[in-house]
Amino acid sequence: MSRAIPSVLLCALLALSACDRAEKPSAAAPPESPARDEDLALLVPSLVDSIQAKQSAFVLDHVSPQFKEDGGLDFYDVRALVEKASLRPETVGARLESSQVTAEPDGRQRVAARVSFALGQRLGPGEALPDGGMVYLIEVVFAKNGAKWQAVGGRYRRESPPVTSPAMPSIATR
Repeated sequence: MSRAIPSVLLCALLALSACDRAEKPSAAAPPESPARDEDLALLVPSLVDSIQAKQSAFVLDHVSPQFKEDGGLDFYDVRALVEKASLRPETVGARLESSQVTAEPDGRQRVAARVSFALGQRLGPGEALPDGGMVYLIEVVFAKNGAKWQAVGGRYRRESPPVTSPAMPSIATR
């Protein structure tokens, strides 16, 4: 589960438009006005909030089918993790602590974010991280697809508590 929570956020942050599910307008319906370009600085907090609200459809609508995380996660792994988190009976807390958007030379945008997670309770602004809570540093690369940003790659690492190996039991040898 410790890999699932940051991966879910990574997916959420790494997210943008995997399955454009836009319905075709009927002949009688007036044409819709063009969609406004998404603001990535506003989208990232919405993705984190959607994890806490267990709104998997919003997250998955923002993950590119070509998404590939540095550790090997692809779109289908992300989909499984997001859906698993949204179907958990207990609360999944997620809170964006900080984020920074940086333009890349090729027109992409890189988001560096610090995100807190906790199982069993929501995480409100300014609240202390509960025992068992984790903080991850997440970096996501987004590419523009029409008016939407799509997460196309990224990476994450656990910041706190530090990753430690469980103590090995001592075994008597002769």
